[in-house]
Amino acid sequence: MSSIDEKRVHGPNADPVALFVASETGLARVTAVGARIGEIELVDRDAVHDLALHDGRIAAATEEDVFLGIGADAEPTGFGAATAIGSDGTLLAAAPDGTVARRRDGEWTDVGTIEGPRAIDGDLVAAANGVYRCSDTDCQHVGLDAAADIAAAGTPHAATADGLYQLGNGWLQAVEGSFAMVSADRSTADPGALGRAHAATDGALYGHADGGWTTIDGVQKRVVDVTYTGTRAEAAGGVYAVTAGGTLLSQSDGGWRDHPLGLRSVRAIVARPDRNSV
Repeated sequence: MSSIDEKRVHGPNADPVALFVASETGLARVTAVGARIGEIELVDRDAVHDLALHDGRIAAATEEDVFLGIGADAEPTGFGAATAIGSDGTLLAAAPDGTVARRRDGEWTDVGTIEGPRAIDGDLVAAANGVYRCSDTDCQHVGLDAAADIAAAGTPHAATADGLYQLGNGWLQAVEGSFAMVSADRSTADPGALGRAHAATDGALYGHADGGWTTIDGVQKRVVDVTYTGTRAEAAGGVYAVTAGGTLLSQSDGGWRDHPLGLRSVRAIVARPDRNSV
């Protein structure tokens, strides 16, 4: 196993977090404290299509299987090849042929077949023919003609080629443009409200604040995913984004800092408190 080390000095009173980045190159682990980045390590060289945080463990969707845990402690779950994965208390995964299944008590159960699944968040799936909500027994189409990404926290949002949409009395356009990514923080105190959230087109990153969406200055690379630590009100709260070309962006008071990761075709990022166990 090889690693890439970038040594930085962390603040003495801040707790580090571990950022996990999925890419064609493999799975990378990055230590961060606020906007400062520490060690960068490639923990698995197999391509990873998607990531989710499930019961405190990293769940990875790969061309071989869905794995729980990382490195030598990664546990195969028997799902098979997966293109997207999410967690709403149980794991929800989608296969290349569109089969969607839930994992309970160590066993996968098929709950539906969806055309071209692209992303999963909570119990919502973004797909080539719209958005689906998956229960324990089936997946129901809940609107839109196509969706590239979905954010289920607070007020659900979908990224589409026709705009960024929010779920209200049906799907309502929130921002015009061709959107490929949307992400929302699950730590908001009000489950019906949208807390920290971001969305991206090929050339612009948008942030949500005060009930509206605005473009973020200084970010012109294609952002493919955003993750959050802490809360907006906490000094230790962080926001991290990754670009398709392998750059990690960390939000600071002065804007966004760039950190090249040396990864190809980056697809997803998740964060959790830094610890030795998986």
